Amino acid sequence: MKKKSFFQNKNRNQKWTEPEVGRPIDFADKYIEGDDASDKFDDKREDKKSPSALKAKRRTIGKRAVTGLCCLAIISIGFIAADVHIIRHASIERLVAAADIDDNAMAEVSLSAKALKTESIGLDNSVMLSSVIDESVNSGFSAVAFDAKRDDGTIGYLSSLALVDTFGAVSAPASQLADSVTAMLENDLLPIARISCYLDNIAPAKAGELALMKGDTLYQDKNGNTYLNPDSEAAYRYIKDIVQELSDSGINVFVLTNCDLPEEISENYGDGFETLSAKLNRDLGGSIRLLRETAVTITGTDAESGEVTVAGIKNDIAALTELSSNGIYYISTELDGTQLMSALEDAGVKCYMIEQ
Repeated sequence: MKKKSFFQNKNRNQKWTEPEVGRPIDFADKYIEGDDASDKFDDKREDKKSPSALKAKRRTIGKRAVTGLCCLAIISIGFIAADVHIIRHASIERLVAAADIDDNAMAEVSLSAKALKTESIGLDNSVMLSSVIDESVNSGFSAVAFDAKRDDGTIGYLSSLALVDTFGAVSAPASQLADSVTAMLENDLLPIARISCYLDNIAPAKAGELALMKGDTLYQDKNGNTYLNPDSEAAYRYIKDIVQELSDSGINVFVLTNCDLPEEISENYGDGFETLSAKLNRDLGGSIRLLRETAVTITGTDAESGEVTVAGIKNDIAALTELSSNGIYYISTELDGTQLMSALEDAGVKCYMIEQ
């Protein structure tokens, strides 16, 4: 019988002579030690998971990635909020130190303050203060301003100064000023004290050494107002002691108003914001920030229609005189505070008080 050649067999590779058993061979099979040995390199073999397992794994990876991004966003927001909090709560000394300037130059440090002007009596660290804080925060204000020494000479907080007590000058005061200041700072609101410097209808009548005189009588302007004497050391100490007492209560920013005497008499005295602020900065150093008030009125009334319009508001703002670095607008208005603040923001106005 002739032996068949394997290579001439046309049916080769078509059918196994034995049934198929086992599993597909992969690269790790060559490392199997013996017929009965386990595959110690099985961890190198590709893990062929089911589709549902792969989907679950992808979901897990996706959740971890989203969680990581959220954590990163929260951390970033936290740092930003901390920066804002630190800046708002920073004392004037720290702001000046950060700017790397000396005490005498601190008056040129730029300050951004969007203040709601409120009545002193509202600073009671109780129900009225809570209302002031809520209104300020909800409306987007960053500061609260109040009259510490009013245009008529009355004092708007419970002062312990002997002269204030002698003059009986306290009227409708902030009953718990220090606690109210703390509460405002905790709500990221900067407290600002407004002080009428020389215009005063109480102290001059009580103490002649503080008064601006005309001959042997008190000087009075055309409206019957009296004034402290800018050249009087006693008058200066009275103003300085008020500022110092307020500073001890936690207030670092002050708006000085009525620093100029009437023109008919002004040239004979050393009045004016620059003169007074230079003295206060010299004596109180870097502990305070003094601002010069510019009083303006914004009605938003259109010249042609007589109605309040957006264009009218923009025109009123555009007509404002430019402030120096130590200036602040005192805005009297009947407009909605939020609408006015938005227009001021668009115009780049950053330092103002709004009295509604």
